Amino acid sequence: MSFVASNEGALINIIKGFNIPTALSWYLVDEVYVPVNCDGNFHWVLAVISLKKRCIRVYDSILLSQPREPSHEIKRLSVMLPTYISYNGLLENTERTVWSSIEAYKDKMSKVVGDLNDTPFDVEYIEDIAK
Repeated sequence: MSFVASNEGALINIIKGFNIPTALSWYLVDEVYVPVNCDGNFHWVLAVISLKKRCIRVYDSILLSQPREPSHEIKRLSVMLPTYISYNGLLENTERTVWSSIEAYKDKMSKVVGDLNDTPFDVEYIEDIAK
């Protein structure tokens, strides 16, 4: 099994709630906290995935004077999430949330229930983090 395939399988299991200590599927939570290693170096950021806002907030402790572009890893995550969420039927489960009624999803869902367009999640870098 390739490295990419094993990572995809792990992500799918997390989305379904199989590998989370609390054993909750993603449709039961508002935010998912994901540590992300940048470029394989010793630098890590915290990605907070807000499912209802279709947004990834990135918390980075390194201060820069210029506006930051999302890292390669964050860009991939923002593009990959809609595919996995759709593929695993997260949006079909309306037990807690009627996804099609949420403003952030209205123009991004097709007529097929739970099928997302190729619209990536928005990415926001959080500034002025207290140290």
